[in-house]
Amino acid sequence: MFLRTSVATVVVAVWVSFAGASPHIGVMLEGPEGDIDALSEEQFYVDGSASSARVFTFTNGSRFLHFIPMIHQAEPAFYEAVASEVKQLKAQGMDLFYEFIDFDAATLEDKRRVRAMLGFLPSPTFYAENVSGGLVAQDNAQFLGFPGGKDVNVDLTPAELADAYERLVGPLEISEENLTTPIGEFVMPTADVTQITRVTIDWRNEHLAEAIHDATGDVIVLYGAAHGAGTVKELYALDPSWRRVD
Repeated sequence: MFLRTSVATVVVAVWVSFAGASPHIGVMLEGPEGDIDALSEEQFYVDGSASSARVFTFTNGSRFLHFIPMIHQAEPAFYEAVASEVKQLKAQGMDLFYEFIDFDAATLEDKRRVRAMLGFLPSPTFYAENVSGGLVAQDNAQFLGFPGGKDVNVDLTPAELADAYERLVGPLEISEENLTTPIGEFVMPTADVTQITRVTIDWRNEHLAEAIHDATGDVIVLYGAAHGAGTVKELYALDPSWRRVD
């Protein structure tokens, strides 16, 4: 299940501790260098290949944050590398914060509201049904249940996502196409597309940063690569003592 040592692009990385803390040891390469205020979305980018798997390590002097950028469709070896990293870090007692909007548990009304925003429901089922080229869909079960800290879904519900858009822009229009098309299929969105990322990216970044800020111990975060730089900068705004670990 886990990454084999023959994968040449993955090496053992040791993060030197300080103030009496124990070293944090993982198997994944550290992401590109850069102070928090200089980090960009491009630096967190992963293409789904095994060689693109990265971790970004931060500390505020008393806690560590390991942010692993994720992608919804990737090579199996990419997810094996992530699972191996999570297993080793969880063994040190760290909590795992992960991304997951549970569309299966949503009401039909909320599913239609999200589909009015995006045109589709970005669920694990959707990604699994639309993979190609030797890729597989992300399956969070592969990363959960390792001994150590808690596994915590720190994402929003579909209702919270749609509510956030409506507070920002106004009521979502549910088109006739949305009402009559099977819920798993694409429809033309009716939302203001220029405002979507303010909810799906920016607001979720704020939500995640607050969860990390409120945590009491070290945290591993598995979240989409597009959230990396924004979340860390939101966290830095809450607590300027956070910095990259060399």
